[in-house]
Amino acid sequence: MDRCRILLISVFLITCGISSIMARSGVEIQYTAKKIFSGDDPLFPLELSISNFSPVPVREVQVLHRKAGESRYQVQSLKSEGLRYYALLDVSDASGEIIEYYFAITYLDNRVESYPAEAPAGEVFRTAVQTLRNYGDQILIVSPEPDEQLYGIDVVITASFGSLMSMIDPEKTKMYLNTWDVSPYLQKFQDFITFAPRTVPTGRHKIRLELYNAEGNLVASREWFFSAISSRGETVGMDRWDVSGRFFAETRQEDVGNTSAGGSYTPYNQSGLQLRANYKNWNLGARVYVNNLEDADRQPVNRYSASARFNFWDSRYASLQVGDSYPKLNPMLMQNIFLRGVFARLHLKSFNVDFATGSTNRGVEGNTFVSGTDTTFGYGTFKRNITTVRPSFGAGEKFQIGFTYLKGKDDVNSIDIGINPEENSALGSDLFLALDRRRIIVEGNVNASIYNRNIAGGDIPFDTLNQVFDDDLEKTAYDWATKFITVNQYLVVRPGLAYQGRVMLRYLKNSLSFTYESVDEDFYSLGQPYLLRDNRGFHIVDNINLLKNQIFLTLGYRQYRNNLQDIKNHTTTSHNFHATMSYFPMGNIPEISIGYSNYSRDNEVPADSIGSVLNRPEDNQTTSLMASAGYRFALMKTRNRIGVDLTSYRRDDIFTYAESNTDNVTVNLQTQYSIPLQTMLEFILQQTETGPDDPTLGSEMDFLSFGIGGNYRFSNILAADQLTLQANVRFGTVTSRYDNSILGELDYNRNYYSFRLNYLLERYGSFSFIGDILTYSGDRDYQDFIYTIRYDLNF
Repeated sequence: MDRCRILLISVFLITCGISSIMARSGVEIQYTAKKIFSGDDPLFPLELSISNFSPVPVREVQVLHRKAGESRYQVQSLKSEGLRYYALLDVSDASGEIIEYYFAITYLDNRVESYPAEAPAGEVFRTAVQTLRNYGDQILIVSPEPDEQLYGIDVVITASFGSLMSMIDPEKTKMYLNTWDVSPYLQKFQDFITFAPRTVPTGRHKIRLELYNAEGNLVASREWFFSAISSRGETVGMDRWDVSGRFFAETRQEDVGNTSAGGSYTPYNQSGLQLRANYKNWNLGARVYVNNLEDADRQPVNRYSASARFNFWDSRYASLQVGDSYPKLNPMLMQNIFLRGVFARLHLKSFNVDFATGSTNRGVEGNTFVSGTDTTFGYGTFKRNITTVRPSFGAGEKFQIGFTYLKGKDDVNSIDIGINPEENSALGSDLFLALDRRRIIVEGNVNASIYNRNIAGGDIPFDTLNQVFDDDLEKTAYDWATKFITVNQYLVVRPGLAYQGRVMLRYLKNSLSFTYESVDEDFYSLGQPYLLRDNRGFHIVDNINLLKNQIFLTLGYRQYRNNLQDIKNHTTTSHNFHATMSYFPMGNIPEISIGYSNYSRDNEVPADSIGSVLNRPEDNQTTSLMASAGYRFALMKTRNRIGVDLTSYRRDDIFTYAESNTDNVTVNLQTQYSIPLQTMLEFILQQTETGPDDPTLGSEMDFLSFGIGGNYRFSNILAADQLTLQANVRFGTVTSRYDNSILGELDYNRNYYSFRLNYLLERYGSFSFIGDILTYSGDRDYQDFIYTIRYDLNF
């Protein structure tokens, strides 16, 4: 009787408002992390290559990134070209800080893996960022003025920069009209430049002006737009639709050959269209993406969406998005998960509402396998429906408080062969507070959820429950509870709690952040299924700027533990201390970054239980040392940057076969010539030793790689066009040695050849051909040929 009452009371209270190299088998991932990113470009390039020899294709690769000390990761999808996946992160607001990031790789079977594998709970990539100040605000625009309308035959572009004359070399000035480099046609005077084209096509155009110093470093840049009209009385502006968009079509043929196991040939075709339209207070958009991997037996690969936004005044708006979206309402309830349905927002600053409803999983039918008299099942995936709403108060600039309700439920009728359909209801509240010009930031959220791990049989009838518990149940409470959750024997009686709090202080060139968070083992949100449960701890980070922002020191410490309900035999505690010092000198001296990290896990199981299955001890410690240096220099009309990265990992473990030592050296040289030619040289040496003290499972691996590449851009060949040729070659050797193994020693070569051709013709788009060849020879014999043809059009 008491148990049933607790169950129903818990439901009632919640509903009433309680406030490596190798990854997956057959998949090789290669990524060289940059320890330092500096220069005049605020876009941080990320690129990794994935050689996928497994039978399950990669569906999507995302990078999750944040500034050190922040609690929430931002998500950005990577674009793909052959074997490489790449993205550009905007780090313009992270100068002088450390950014933390890791990759999430999603396969077509809906499995998600992190890279590094321990992320985000363990090690992540860290890069020190220092971008140069851009003096674009000191460029004076003379004509055409921003958003001005004028006849195409009357366009004269003029800009002045008198206050920057002591910092720049006018002869290195560059100007772009849309994507056309008009620098050779500029008329350069002492403190201003001018360009007078014969005519400019009708429509909206972009101008970009770049000023450089004598060493070729960007000092200032500015962009602005104007509209050209062709006849008297024609206007382009608020009284007309401003339509733009992007279209692409791509075909990729992949031929993976293994001489010992046969090969496979896979075609990949994809196409997409994005449209944007603005008219007065209206912003409209649409997106269509189609891929030949779309199949009813898989989760959706194609993407469709349409959006509309009406702007009221002073950044107040109402928006509606229909189709596919990734709503962000609450970091522990609904965050960055695919939703096919409706996402609506009303933002009035003093009062706001976010609402989303739709499905996050497609129903995929299971299979039945019959072998003689035995029958086995391959269980499918239920269609998962989610509805969530978040009213909030405050603009979010200095203050906001919000309340989120989420209901998620699997559709038990969506498939016939499935197991354990789930359901949950959750309620949360969040607070954001910024004081003293955002020098003090306080934010946090508190959430509670109830969860049913199997709703296949539906609710237990009230009469049945009442008979079992001697007619002591209240029908009103039962009816109320069943509106929000299925009441049966699989309902988790104890409500799950999750909360997070963060305080950030920015004073005296310090940015100190303290985060405390806790997630119960029983806390489930179907709108945030990747949350690490049964975990509690804190994270403190201090970013310190010294010597006129030339030295950046980051100190951080994390401590987390599980077994929050004290029902497990042992508690696992993890500790992570990390420190990074980066020096970005003002003069022509090398930039340097040094880092240290120590990560440990211990579950306090005695070492003499090493052979136990139920009480397996865990006691390991990983120490990382990093040193990086970069130097920029000019040589014979070339601009160069040479970089050296040294990394050392040491893992000590109670299991000797799990111990490992890894040392990595990377040297690269990038050169920009006076002609539009860029070249790259790269050398990588990696040595890994696993289980050095284990006489049976120990192994060693040596990896040596040398790469060379370059690209050259031809301009104005036939018209306002550009032809870019790029080639990269990387030669590698791998030697693996195994102790007491039938494999013995493996020696093989791994060579990668990449060729790219891109032809861009203004107003007609760009055509690309991409060829990637990956070859293995020696004890491993693979060949992977990827040919890609792509067309892009921006309008």
